[in-house]
This record gives sequence, C-alpha cells and structure tokens, in this order.
Amino acid sequence: KDLGGAEAEYKRATELNKNNVVALVKLGMVQGQRGALDAALQTYLDATQNNPKESTFYLLAGSNYESRQDWDRAKQMYQKVLAMQPDDPVASNNLAYVMLQQGGNVDVAFAMAQNARRQLPDNASSADTLGWAFYQKHIYTSAIEQIQQAVKKEPDNALYNYHLGMAYAKNGQARPAQKQLDVLLKIKPDSPEAQNLREALAEINTGQG
Repeated sequence: KDLGGAEAEYKRATELNKNNVVALVKLGMVQGQRGALDAALQTYLDATQNNPKESTFYLLAGSNYESRQDWDRAKQMYQKVLAMQPDDPVASNNLAYVMLQQGGNVDVAFAMAQNARRQLPDNASSADTLGWAFYQKHIYTSAIEQIQQAVKKEPDNALYNYHLGMAYAKNGQARPAQKQLDVLLKIKPDSPEAQNLREALAEINTGQG
C-alpha cells in the first residue's frame, strides 16, 4: 500500500475516533516516512491534547523535536513521559542524550543513561547514549566499549560512528579514529560531524590532543 493511501486511511480512522491510539501512532509514522515531519509532529501534539495520559505521543513528539535539534522542546516532552512513568527506559535514554547535547548536568544524565541501559540491554541507542555520557565524563575507554556495541548493531548509523570516532580520537587512538572518519565520510560526506572528527584527528596528529 502506498504511503499516501495509508495516510488517508489512518486519517479517516482518527477522525472517527480521536482516542484511537494505534491509528494515531501509525498516521504520524507514515507522515514521518514520507518526510512530512511537521504534519507528523502536529499529529502527535494533537494526540496529546485528546489523550493526555497516553505517554507514547509525548515520546514520539520528543523524538520529532530531537531530530530537529530542538533540544528544549524535546526535553519537555520526555519530562512529561517520566512524570507519568518515572522508569520509562526510552524516555530516560532520550532525555539523558538531550541533556548531554545541551550541556546539562552530566552526572544526572549519566545516571539516567545507566538506568536505560540496564532496562534496554540489546538497544543500540541506549549503548550509544551511555557511551556518550562516559565520553562527556572523559572516561574514554568505557565510552569506546559502549559505543562499539551501538555501531555493531547499526553499522550505518552516522551518529554512532561519529561518537565512536570522537572517543577514539580523545583516547589518542589515531588509527581507529581515522577508520571511523572513513566510515562517516561514506555515510554523510559533508556533515559537520565529519568536520569535527577531522579536527579531533588533526589534534592527535599534531600532538596537541
């Protein structure tokens, strides 16, 4: 079924019943898949109004904001999930990552990332977030161990490859850092992440790192 047809079908279902959680989630996901991020976000935000106790919609809206690097709004959404479900591992993981990106309290983010990792031991994102928290705490060997697990699960994820390269670079391991840069350049050639990693490598090579 094409995305347009699926979207129309889910729209009809949600118009008939604004509390149809499954149809609302699917509608937002189809909109996201066809690149209509604004429409997807609006679907989730409307859904939070009609279903204020359904944490899924806050989580999905948070992810949408996160993909735009709108960290403040992402943080608000994840905090709402945790107010309802204090142990939600996905919200804990995502909020920890947002805090690390914002320059929030690294120790608080680290504790949340650890909690999420315990509950989501097979999840690539939880491995990456915990690894990035170790990175922010300058514990680079532990950062490398965690992020390696994320890359093993999702070898084409640009962000995970970038994080691993940065951890190698900060640990003074030029060769594996260069290898990660090569991978990153294949996935996202002109990204700011590739530029950052290049600069981190240059620091090692000139002996400043």
